[in-house]
Amino acid sequence: MVTTIYVPRDSAALSLGADQVAAELELAAAAEGRPVRIVRNGSHGMLWLEPLVEVVTDRGRIGYGPVAPGDVDDLVAAGLLDGADHELCQGVVTDLPWMRDQTRLCFARVGVTDPLAPDDYLAHGGLAGLRRALETPRPT
Repeated sequence: MVTTIYVPRDSAALSLGADQVAAELELAAAAEGRPVRIVRNGSHGMLWLEPLVEVVTDRGRIGYGPVAPGDVDDLVAAGLLDGADHELCQGVVTDLPWMRDQTRLCFARVGVTDPLAPDDYLAHGGLAGLRRALETPRPT
Protein backbone atom coordinates (compact mmCIF):
# COMPACT_ATOMS: atom_id res chain seq x y z
CA MET A 1 0.00 0.00 0.00
CA VAL A 2 1.31 3.43 -0.96
CA THR A 3 1.18 6.13 1.71
CA THR A 4 0.39 9.64 0.47
CA ILE A 5 2.29 12.47 2.14
CA TYR A 6 1.66 16.16 1.49
CA VAL A 7 4.57 18.58 1.78
CA PRO A 8 3.95 22.26 0.93
CA ARG A 9 5.92 24.07 -1.74
CA ASP A 10 4.89 27.67 -1.09
CA SER A 11 7.61 30.24 -0.40
CA ALA A 12 7.18 30.18 3.39
CA ALA A 13 7.59 26.40 3.56
CA LEU A 14 10.46 26.42 1.06
CA SER A 15 12.32 29.02 3.10
CA LEU A 16 12.07 26.68 6.08
CA GLY A 17 13.40 23.58 4.30
CA ALA A 18 10.32 21.94 2.74
CA ASP A 19 12.28 20.66 -0.28
CA GLN A 20 14.79 18.97 2.03
CA VAL A 21 11.97 17.58 4.18
CA ALA A 22 10.33 16.03 1.08
CA ALA A 23 13.64 14.51 -0.02
CA GLU A 24 14.34 13.14 3.47
CA LEU A 25 10.85 11.64 3.66
CA GLU A 26 11.41 9.74 0.42
CA LEU A 27 14.75 8.42 1.69
CA ALA A 28 13.44 7.46 5.13
CA ALA A 29 10.37 5.72 3.70
CA ALA A 30 12.55 3.78 1.24
CA ALA A 31 14.82 2.71 4.10
CA GLU A 32 11.71 1.37 5.89
CA GLY A 33 10.59 -0.42 2.72
CA ARG A 34 7.44 1.71 2.60
CA PRO A 35 6.31 3.09 -0.77
CA VAL A 36 5.19 6.71 -0.57
CA ARG A 37 3.67 9.27 -2.90
CA ILE A 38 4.86 12.77 -2.09
CA VAL A 39 2.39 15.46 -3.16
CA ARG A 40 3.73 18.99 -3.16
CA ASN A 41 0.83 21.24 -2.21
CA GLY A 42 0.13 24.80 -1.19
CA SER A 43 0.08 25.90 2.41
CA HIS A 44 -3.12 25.92 4.46
CA GLY A 45 -1.96 29.27 5.81
CA MET A 46 -0.84 28.06 9.25
CA LEU A 47 2.62 29.49 8.70
CA TRP A 48 3.67 28.87 12.31
CA LEU A 49 3.54 25.13 11.49
CA GLU A 50 5.51 25.22 8.23
CA PRO A 51 6.58 22.99 6.80
CA LEU A 52 3.39 21.17 7.77
CA VAL A 53 3.68 17.55 6.62
CA GLU A 54 0.39 15.70 6.24
CA VAL A 55 -0.03 11.93 6.05
CA VAL A 56 -3.22 10.42 4.63
CA THR A 57 -4.72 7.90 7.05
CA ASP A 58 -8.10 6.27 7.65
CA ARG A 59 -8.77 9.02 10.24
CA GLY A 60 -7.99 11.83 7.78
CA ARG A 61 -4.86 13.81 6.99
CA ILE A 62 -2.68 13.84 10.10
CA GLY A 63 -0.45 16.91 10.30
CA TYR A 64 3.06 17.17 11.71
CA GLY A 65 4.76 20.48 12.10
CA PRO A 66 6.84 22.38 12.00
CA VAL A 67 9.05 19.66 10.50
CA ALA A 68 12.74 20.33 9.92
CA PRO A 69 14.82 18.04 7.69
CA GLY A 70 16.58 16.70 10.78
CA ASP A 71 13.25 15.62 12.30
CA VAL A 72 12.30 13.23 9.50
CA ASP A 73 14.15 10.07 10.57
CA ASP A 74 12.76 10.32 14.11
CA LEU A 75 9.25 10.98 12.80
CA VAL A 76 9.32 8.00 10.43
CA ALA A 77 10.76 5.75 13.15
CA ALA A 78 7.96 6.90 15.47
CA GLY A 79 5.30 5.93 12.92
CA LEU A 80 4.60 9.06 10.88
CA LEU A 81 3.77 6.90 7.85
CA ASP A 82 0.85 5.47 9.84
CA GLY A 83 -0.23 8.76 11.44
CA ALA A 84 1.22 7.84 14.85
CA ASP A 85 1.54 10.21 17.77
CA HIS A 86 4.68 12.33 18.14
CA GLU A 87 5.47 15.65 19.79
CA LEU A 88 5.19 17.29 16.34
CA CYS A 89 1.83 15.64 15.62
CA GLN A 90 -0.92 18.25 15.38
CA GLY A 91 -3.75 15.78 14.75
CA VAL A 92 -6.28 15.70 11.95
CA VAL A 93 -5.64 18.93 10.05
CA THR A 94 -9.29 19.68 9.29
CA ASP A 95 -10.06 19.42 13.02
CA LEU A 96 -7.43 21.98 14.06
CA PRO A 97 -9.18 25.08 15.51
CA TRP A 98 -7.72 27.42 12.87
CA MET A 99 -8.98 25.20 10.03
CA ARG A 100 -12.19 23.89 11.60
CA ASP A 101 -13.78 27.33 11.87
CA GLN A 102 -13.20 28.32 8.24
CA THR A 103 -15.33 28.07 5.14
CA ARG A 104 -12.90 28.05 2.25
CA LEU A 105 -14.35 29.02 -1.10
CA CYS A 106 -11.62 30.58 -3.24
CA PHE A 107 -8.95 28.56 -1.47
CA ALA A 108 -10.81 25.25 -1.22
CA ARG A 109 -8.06 23.36 -3.07
CA VAL A 110 -5.13 25.06 -1.34
CA GLY A 111 -3.34 22.39 0.64
CA VAL A 112 -5.08 19.71 -1.38
CA THR A 113 -3.57 19.90 -4.86
CA ASP A 114 -0.10 20.39 -6.26
CA PRO A 115 -0.29 23.90 -7.76
CA LEU A 116 2.25 22.98 -10.44
CA ALA A 117 0.54 19.76 -11.60
CA PRO A 118 -2.04 20.28 -14.36
CA ASP A 119 -3.36 16.72 -13.99
CA ASP A 120 -3.94 17.29 -10.26
CA TYR A 121 -5.77 20.53 -11.06
CA LEU A 122 -8.03 18.76 -13.57
CA ALA A 123 -8.64 15.82 -11.21
CA HIS A 124 -9.99 18.24 -8.60
CA GLY A 125 -12.44 20.02 -10.91
CA GLY A 126 -10.15 22.54 -12.57
CA LEU A 127 -11.53 24.07 -15.79
CA ALA A 128 -15.05 22.77 -15.06
CA GLY A 129 -16.45 26.31 -15.03
CA LEU A 130 -14.68 27.25 -18.25
CA ARG A 131 -15.93 24.09 -19.96
CA ARG A 132 -19.51 24.84 -18.87
CA ALA A 133 -19.19 28.40 -20.14
CA LEU A 134 -17.89 27.24 -23.51
CA GLU A 135 -20.74 24.72 -23.83
CA THR A 136 -23.43 27.30 -22.98
CA PRO A 137 -25.32 28.38 -26.09
CA ARG A 138 -24.78 32.01 -27.00
CA PRO A 139 -27.84 34.23 -27.41
CA THR A 140 -28.50 35.16 -31.00
